[in-house]
Amino acid sequence: MASWLPVLKAALPYIGNIVAEAVPVFTSRKEHDASADLVSRQISELQEAVTSNAEAVKVLAAQVEKTIAALDAGEDDLAQRMAALQETLAHCDSSANLAQAQVTRLEGVAAAIQIRADNFDQLLVKHHRHERVIAAIALFALLIAGIALLR
Repeated sequence: MASWLPVLKAALPYIGNIVAEAVPVFTSRKEHDASADLVSRQISELQEAVTSNAEAVKVLAAQVEKTIAALDAGEDDLAQRMAALQETLAHCDSSANLAQAQVTRLEGVAAAIQIRADNFDQLLVKHHRHERVIAAIALFALLIAGIALLR
């Protein structure tokens, strides 16, 4: 229904002309004067009305044809836009899936890095213990060497 609104809007200016021309205004007719001249004038008026109506109908048909062509073009344009929008939406979905896969991968990498950092911390703690033991042994050796020199 809504697609016929432009057609109706295009036709409205001409409908008045068609109706006005379809109802010819006849010359006044006297009861006693039914001459051939009067009939001839009435026929001429009817012919003029028919000619005007035919021209108005042609103009109206051209307007309707243009409107229908515009509606068809609009429909084609809308179909192309919808196809492009669906393609863009599919691309966005694909990008979102790739991003989610990257997030999952990065979470795995972060967990592996955390495990290595924890292992490194444990090694440092062991290394510090060994350094303390070595320092204690060196100090003890130094103390023994000092005692031995004093004797």
